[in-house]
Amino acid sequence: MSPIHLSKRLAAVAQFVPQDSIVADIGSDHAYLPIWLTEQNRLKGAIAGEVVAGPFESTQTHVNQWHLQQQIQVRLGDGVEVLNPEEDHVSCIVIAGMGGLLITEILTRGLDHLNGHERLVLQPNIMESTVREWLNAHDYAIVDEAIVAEDGHIYEVIVGEPQPSVAPLSESDRVFGPVLRQTQPADFQLKWGTMLKKRRHLLQQLQNAQVVPTDKVKAVEHEIALIEEMKTWEN
Repeated sequence: MSPIHLSKRLAAVAQFVPQDSIVADIGSDHAYLPIWLTEQNRLKGAIAGEVVAGPFESTQTHVNQWHLQQQIQVRLGDGVEVLNPEEDHVSCIVIAGMGGLLITEILTRGLDHLNGHERLVLQPNIMESTVREWLNAHDYAIVDEAIVAEDGHIYEVIVGEPQPSVAPLSESDRVFGPVLRQTQPADFQLKWGTMLKKRRHLLQQLQNAQVVPTDKVKAVEHEIALIEEMKTWEN
């Protein structure tokens, strides 16, 4: 078998899976991530979850081709509901490549299947703020974040760990991320620099309309102000 090469998006996720984890990869997509992590001797074990029979069978076949049936269990079920918190001893849950709202719905439906000690490594492709709000509301501290551009899309990775209690997130933390807004790497600047230009253009269009939509103008002005207050780069 040729070695698995992770996409930039999955590599950004993989860096946050701790050494010697028992990982559950929900929506595993052929188990690329758990196979790669296993081949790198990073895991004590893995569970790959799929909710639809076709992807489940494809993932099982892929695991079998790598002869990793003993290390990676493939399970059919809805999200984290494939987990048994008393038996699986999962230490890290990955949910990647889905919308932020769907990720939070999966976690909410499966709360009883969490053991309360798992690190959550979440990679929403939209609605990142919704994921941060869910983590904050359920006493997960956002301990790290990453951002990566690939194939014309920008992905954020949000890492949450359970705490006895967490302080509420500010609006800026929810929108930009408490870690990313401090580090502001190149892909973060690309994302929000592009967004700022689009919002400025939209504001100009709204202000030039025959009937100016006051509420919409105020909302866009607020978005612009939030970005301008946060950004540390020029233009």
